[in-house]
Amino acid sequence: MDKPFFSVAIPTYEMYGNGVKFLENNFIKLEKQTFNDFEVVISDHSLDNGVMELCKKWGDRLVIKYFKNTIGIGKSSSNINYALKKCRGEWIKIIFQDDFLVSNESLEIIHRHIKNSDNIKWVITACEHTTDGVTLYRPFYPKWNDKIHTGINTFSSPSVLTIKNNYILLFNEELVWLMDVDYYKRMYDKYGEPYYIMDINVVNRIWGNSVSNTLSNEIKQKETRLMINIHGE
Repeated sequence: MDKPFFSVAIPTYEMYGNGVKFLENNFIKLEKQTFNDFEVVISDHSLDNGVMELCKKWGDRLVIKYFKNTIGIGKSSSNINYALKKCRGEWIKIIFQDDFLVSNESLEIIHRHIKNSDNIKWVITACEHTTDGVTLYRPFYPKWNDKIHTGINTFSSPSVLTIKNNYILLFNEELVWLMDVDYYKRMYDKYGEPYYIMDINVVNRIWGNSVSNTLSNEIKQKETRLMINIHGE
C-alpha cells in the first residue's frame, strides 16, 4: 500500500474486558467506509493477546498495522503517542477504542472538507454520544474558548481530532484528565484555530469505566492547577 490519505490511530488495552468488543465495533465501522484510502494503526497496551488476535482475524479485511506497546502502560497519552509515531498517512484520524465513526460516510466527509479547503493543519468535527453503542444523544458542535485548557472542553474527546501528519504534536504523558484540552491549547497556540466540521462524524461512548468516570477529584483538581500554571488563567 502506498502512503495512505488517512492513518486511523487507535490506542488499545483490555478496557475492563470490553477492549476486543469495542475495537471490533470500530473495525466493522471502518470496513464499511465509502472512503477507503486508509490504514489502521493499533498501539496496544494490553497485557493479554485479545487485541492482537482480533487484528490478525481482521488482517485480510482492513490494512492494520499492529504494534505491541510496553512503554508507559496504563497511560492513554503514552499509548496514543506511540500510535502517532507509527502513522504513515498524510492525515491522522484519532479514534479512541470505545468511540467510533457515526456513519459509513464519516471519513469521506472529513476527506472532502480537507480537499476543498486551503492551508488546514488540524480539524475538529462535531460528535454525538451513546451509552449502549446504538442509541445516540446530545449532539455536540465544537467551538473555541480561551479557557479550554482549564477543563472547559468545547471540542470533546480526541476522537473528534484529525491532524495533518507533519503538524503533529505529542500528548503530555503526565496528564490523564486534561490530556485532550492541554493538547488543543498547544495546537491552538502553535497553529491557530482548527478547521471545524459541523457534520457529526464521531460517537463518544459514555460508560462506567471511561476515564471521566474513574478519576478521583484529587487528580482532576491537581491537573486543573497544573494547566493554569502552564497556560495561565
